[in-house]
Amino acid sequence: MSLPSSHPLQRYSVNGYQEAASDEGVAWSCNLLRHGQSFGLVSNEGRGGVNDYAFTDSARGEEFLAAAAGLFPDDAHPADTLVARVITIRQFNALDQIAYCLDDDRFDDLGEHRLAEPGSSFEQVRAELATRFAGRHPRIWDRSRSEMVPVDPRP
Repeated sequence: MSLPSSHPLQRYSVNGYQEAASDEGVAWSCNLLRHGQSFGLVSNEGRGGVNDYAFTDSARGEEFLAAAAGLFPDDAHPADTLVARVITIRQFNALDQIAYCLDDDRFDDLGEHRLAEPGSSFEQVRAELATRFAGRHPRIWDRSRSEMVPVDPRP
């Protein structure tokens, strides 16, 4: 089941993502969008710190910060978490191949994932994961839900 368009993970997106190597990591930046309309820029210098935000529409910026706090109430930096999620969604939904992960991949922490053979359908990959990797708790990227979902073993 897809998320409603009012949900923050549907309402917000990014574009213009750019990254560059820095002395201590990867610096990056991208535009923040609300239903496709730009309202600011987010960036990170790649030094392990929090993101920097420059809102071109302060009302939309405040709405974004409130939505992030509501979605991730226990997170120390909820806006950064929301940005990371929407970047992941954009990148994974744009893949030509089906992405999946197993229990020893660090998808939730580091985004580690695997790609199915080119040309494989979602159902083909799901069926193979259910039979070959049932004991490794496979998850598959579901574009309709914009998240990794568990693969239920089939009898």
